[in-house]
Amino acid sequence: MTAPTDPDQQLLRSATRRMAWQLAAASAVVVVLAALATLALSPVLGHGRGGHEGGFDRDDDVLRTTLLVAGTIGVAIAGLAGLLIARRAVAPLGEALARQRRFVADAGHELRTPLTVMHTRAQLIARRMPPDDPALPAMRQLLDDSRTLGEIVDELLASAQLSADPARGEPIAVPELLHEVAASMGVLADQRAVGLRVAGPDALWVTGSRTALRRAVAALVDNAIGHTPAGGTVELAGWPAGDRVVLAVTDTGEGLGGADPEELTRRFARGERSADGPGGRRFGLGLALVREVATAHGGHLRLGPGPTGGVQAVIEIPAPRA
Repeated sequence: MTAPTDPDQQLLRSATRRMAWQLAAASAVVVVLAALATLALSPVLGHGRGGHEGGFDRDDDVLRTTLLVAGTIGVAIAGLAGLLIARRAVAPLGEALARQRRFVADAGHELRTPLTVMHTRAQLIARRMPPDDPALPAMRQLLDDSRTLGEIVDELLASAQLSADPARGEPIAVPELLHEVAASMGVLADQRAVGLRVAGPDALWVTGSRTALRRAVAALVDNAIGHTPAGGTVELAGWPAGDRVVLAVTDTGEGLGGADPEELTRRFARGERSADGPGGRRFGLGLALVREVATAHGGHLRLGPGPTGGVQAVIEIPAPRA
């Protein structure tokens, strides 16, 4: 299987093709308009230039043929020139994207060491505190917060690496990942009286960042639980689909409410209604970040109605190469 395309390079190629087609189309329109204007004026320009002998008709045929050939060549040259111009035009964008990736990687490396030291020191302090110390709960919370920061830094590093080469990463057992997310989100589901289940084959693997995919699936589950009424169900599932692997979170909640699924993956997007009150089903940054995780793995995020109502959020990423 061919390695997934780098999202940055895919974006640049798409922009290049779009600019080239626009330039070629504009050139074609100019050539056609010029040809039509010349043909329309040819009788006027030829009137009185020797009567109506056959020489005028031959000149008219030659003019039409010349315009046709010139127009075809002009459009071809315009397309080639548009491609070259577009490549030069988007080159600064490519450099900016590369610098952004390097900055994320460098910042992650610089932050990892001090965060590790801070977490270790907090662990040592917590172990030395007596069980009845009133500050112990706050220290445990500090440990959780520092651990979360460390995971975020690891995710930034993994994202930078995956963007450069989506095939890089560790082997991940999908059923294990889904059960892990379900176990961590079980308390929240119980609080809202929502059922949580895992489905799919026992053996299914993907390659990528375990931390990033776990956070992406957890964000989808958190959103699904928050918009599923008591007595409803949220299902985590994974299955193979040709050369892709599908990770799906399906709820029996309120659905999309007529909102555009593509629009909902933008930051701070809001649907048309919400079970939690007026103002629409709010997604915040969650789905935007999930989409970025999917893109970094060479895949995409897709939203749509569930098989029996509600919403089905699907992350499709390439299957590991044999």
